[in-house]
Amino acid sequence: CPLGLAPTTSSTATLALGDALAVALLKRKQFRAEDFRRNHPGGSLGERLKIAVREVMLQGDKVPTVTENSTMTEVIAELNAKNIGAVLVVSSAGELTGIVTDGDIRRLLLAGNSIEQSGVAEVMTSKPVSIAPDLMAADALSLMQSKEITVLAAVDDSGKLAGILHLHDLLGKGEFRFLI
Repeated sequence: CPLGLAPTTSSTATLALGDALAVALLKRKQFRAEDFRRNHPGGSLGERLKIAVREVMLQGDKVPTVTENSTMTEVIAELNAKNIGAVLVVSSAGELTGIVTDGDIRRLLLAGNSIEQSGVAEVMTSKPVSIAPDLMAADALSLMQSKEITVLAAVDDSGKLAGILHLHDLLGKGEFRFLI
């Protein structure tokens, strides 16, 4: 302290040491966000972690879907109508079979391919990353971060599409606002 009244460097050093010890213990004990939620259920993190994917995912008519028999023009129309940045490809039984993102379409065009000449099955990513609707939204966020994706399909135990989740919904900028 410039006035010589308080030892500011020692208090700062003590805070840094305390933080370092806390992080070391978190790693050693393999403490997860779920453990924090269990110990602090009323806190803001605890509240956020209690929310299931099904509570924040888009469902029904709001989910952009096409079939493998759809044209790429139909995919683009669905992308434009739902404005999520991806369209989920489903079978006639409602099972998730793939995903077409706006990035897939950009890559298709940059490769010199024609949208009219390309089929959904050629462009889509088969077996897209998905999550169960009963898992926590925090798990969805972690999965999106680790896979570096912004859209996540929610699929039930039988493989049927239940909904779609966009990163903006988790961050409170989409249709749902629960993390801010």
